[in-house]
Amino acid sequence: MMKQCFEAGLTKGMTGKGCSHVRKGYTMALDYVSTSKQIIDAVGGADNIATATHCMTRLRLVLKDESKADDAKVNQIKGVKSVIKQGGQYQVVIGNEVSNLFKEFEKMGNFSETGNAAPKKPEGNIAQRLMGFVAGCMTPLLPAMLGTGMVKVLLTLLTTFGLMNSTGPTYLILYSMADSFFYFLPIFLAVQIAKKTNHTVPLFMVIGAMLCYPDIISLLGGAIEGVSMGTFLGMTCTYIFRFIPVISSSYTSSVLPILLMTPVMCWAEDFADKVSPNVLKAFLKPMIFLLICTPVAFCVLGPIGNVLGNLMSGVFSAMYNAVPWLTVGVLSAIMPFIVMTGMHYALIPLCMNNLATLGFDVIVLVTMFCSNIAQGGASLGVAAKTKDVETKSEGIACGISAIVAGVTEPAMYGINLRYGKPMIGAVCGAGAAGLICGIFGVKAYTMGGSPSILSLIQFIGGDSPMRGVIFGAIAAAVSIGLSFFLTTILYKDEENDEDEAADESTEEPEEKKVLVEKIELASPMTGKVLSIEEVPDEVFSSGALGEGAAILPTDGKVYAPADGTVSNLMDTKHAVALITDSGCEILIHVGLDTVQLEGKPFEYHVTEGQKVKKGDLLITADLKMITDAGYKTHTPVLVTNSDDYVSVKITETTDIKAGDELMTIC
Repeated sequence: MMKQCFEAGLTKGMTGKGCSHVRKGYTMALDYVSTSKQIIDAVGGADNIATATHCMTRLRLVLKDESKADDAKVNQIKGVKSVIKQGGQYQVVIGNEVSNLFKEFEKMGNFSETGNAAPKKPEGNIAQRLMGFVAGCMTPLLPAMLGTGMVKVLLTLLTTFGLMNSTGPTYLILYSMADSFFYFLPIFLAVQIAKKTNHTVPLFMVIGAMLCYPDIISLLGGAIEGVSMGTFLGMTCTYIFRFIPVISSSYTSSVLPILLMTPVMCWAEDFADKVSPNVLKAFLKPMIFLLICTPVAFCVLGPIGNVLGNLMSGVFSAMYNAVPWLTVGVLSAIMPFIVMTGMHYALIPLCMNNLATLGFDVIVLVTMFCSNIAQGGASLGVAAKTKDVETKSEGIACGISAIVAGVTEPAMYGINLRYGKPMIGAVCGAGAAGLICGIFGVKAYTMGGSPSILSLIQFIGGDSPMRGVIFGAIAAAVSIGLSFFLTTILYKDEENDEDEAADESTEEPEEKKVLVEKIELASPMTGKVLSIEEVPDEVFSSGALGEGAAILPTDGKVYAPADGTVSNLMDTKHAVALITDSGCEILIHVGLDTVQLEGKPFEYHVTEGQKVKKGDLLITADLKMITDAGYKTHTPVLVTNSDDYVSVKITETTDIKAGDELMTIC
């Protein structure tokens, strides 16, 4: 039992904590051929797989028709830990054995990153594709959006309590910095649209910049002396070429106009590229593009986007004014299920539009506030009710993470959905909190961090600046309290069924590996230590791949945490697996989803099978290149065979240097 999996010819089932076969111990070695065939059959056959690749732990597939995949069937396959649908990929989480499995998997068809040529038009209805596109464009902007939003919150606090003068130079400089992102939002969105559609970024940026250009704002606002203004369809307008109407409107902080311009900009660049002779293409192509897009933006789609934005705000405002308690209450209750689909990112444009036109938002910020802390309350309810020490520990950690930091994935997937009934408590708690917020008019006046108990400061504003904070705090107490109370009533610890009890009666109970000496692992990188639950990727944060910690690095050098052997390397160079001389299986995964970067920011300094000493350089990573590409640098350091041991204790130090003690295993 104490021998490593590869030595014993055995592998340990890892389908999640609490599963009976995990507790029972080792099963027969994974049959890569059989598992590969079962996965292919379960996702709709080889013909349904457009492309296939893998990272350190996941088989990453692009399916032609995701509806043909049977998620439940895939999850039941031996060796599969979970299924994740993200970024247009169907990700099958295998663990450290994925590279070996992929060798057999790719033999069963033309599976590669380009093989089978995925269809240009993704399957699914138009609404799903549209929302996925919008979410894909908005998500990379979240760091800037949240950072500048929190600066606005800070300035609101300082001026509300008389600690800063709103007319002074310090305030004006800080506010201008914070407001710049929102003011020039069309430009930021244009960049993401160009990247997502594989078009020329600077050209798309020009269209976004035109929408924010000061002289155009003045022109459309009728503020330029000597320019005649007319009317078109009952709206004030000016004219280009003296007869084409340009409706007066403001496009700063707007979202819809530049999004509506996406198909036009894509077509215009492709058309300009096609008709421009090679010898003249350097200047003729961009000129044709701009001459096509400019009138369309200002004469057609810009005004339409503005009208649609005002219409959406009007509909929302009417709903909210008519039945605020119902609007906010229902949305708060169903928000967990919106989050599960990833569509909450696609609601950001509506949130931004509400902030720009109404001056406040409840559709996203308030409802997610109610929902997130309810997830935490339900998780704490499980911790209070359970008699299992491990579940209690998980429940407390997940609950605090959701309530204080607004990170709900560990609570949602690791506790509430896992046991089912706690989710009922969370939905009820969120719905009740939403009703309170709706009845008493709690509104968010600025963007901030992930909605949590700390987001109460976003509710400062309006005629009575502190009213929203007071009733928001009451709603938070109800959300946590009700979800906690209902969960303690509904939740019961799982009991083994009769067959399992019979099986266990004939088997010797598994004993954890007790060590004579403790194993100490050094930090492979310099940076900030995070708990594994804080990693914004559920495959790592759920503990499915093993216990451990994460480093938010400040330096891109990765060193060996102990003496051992390099057991696995990736073509994409973003991760390394080690087996220490003491028998620990260690996975170091630099960044999240960095397999997509195809190895560009990384360089290996070791080879597979090489013996290494503690402190030997394993990988060099260009952290700036990773972040510039829109990826997170969180680096999980996992003990993938942690079930062999009694405990994995993480250092209490926050800031750590490479070589310092990171975790102790016993």
